[in-house]
Amino acid sequence: MSVLLTWLLAAAILLGVLGVWYLSYLADKQRREAMASLAASRGWSYTARDDRWNDRFLGSPFGLGHSRRSTNVLTGQHDGRPFVAFDYVYYTTESSAGGKGRRQVPHPFYVVAIDMGASFPPLEVSPENFLERFVGRLTNRDIELESEDFNRAFTVTCPDRKFASDVLHPRMMQLLLRTPGAGFRFDRRWAIHVDLGTVALDGIVPRLRRVDAIVDQIPDFVWKQVKP
Repeated sequence: MSVLLTWLLAAAILLGVLGVWYLSYLADKQRREAMASLAASRGWSYTARDDRWNDRFLGSPFGLGHSRRSTNVLTGQHDGRPFVAFDYVYYTTESSAGGKGRRQVPHPFYVVAIDMGASFPPLEVSPENFLERFVGRLTNRDIELESEDFNRAFTVTCPDRKFASDVLHPRMMQLLLRTPGAGFRFDRRWAIHVDLGTVALDGIVPRLRRVDAIVDQIPDFVWKQVKP
């Protein structure tokens, strides 16, 4: 291969890398501007990056990987309750194809959390797949409720089975069953929903409403049992 051809190939590769970087930069810029506009239209606050949220919550995806970032952070009130919503990413270092070299792999998520105003026991309800169901039953981690449709659709983990049953009453289960892919967890004062990947701008408010509706369905007698 001639020197000229080598230089041309290198230049083409460099231009391709720069093109990908520029398109990513434009997409990030447009998302930041759109988020800021959404916040302004609803009286919320917007922060381009606030890594204090990296370690605020427990459980996956928090605490994993390295180079964690919380960006496009929206805070404010929804239906009278404080909330936060943000893009979250962590990175892992993995071997490149063929085992030559290492590459940084991003793992993006979207987080919506509503402050319930009281501290609840840990409870997680996640969309179930066959492996989760099998492992959950083997380890006795998956709490079975009276609705078989719900048991097939969701995995429920909680150290207090009675608390889980009290929160996941028939109306709550129907609410979750009507929303494919719905899931949530209680992390002390927070009711949290986490999506894998990036959520479009028009999907943020519906997710806030979904989490808020879950909090609304918590029975009064449960509220009386938890700590302010």
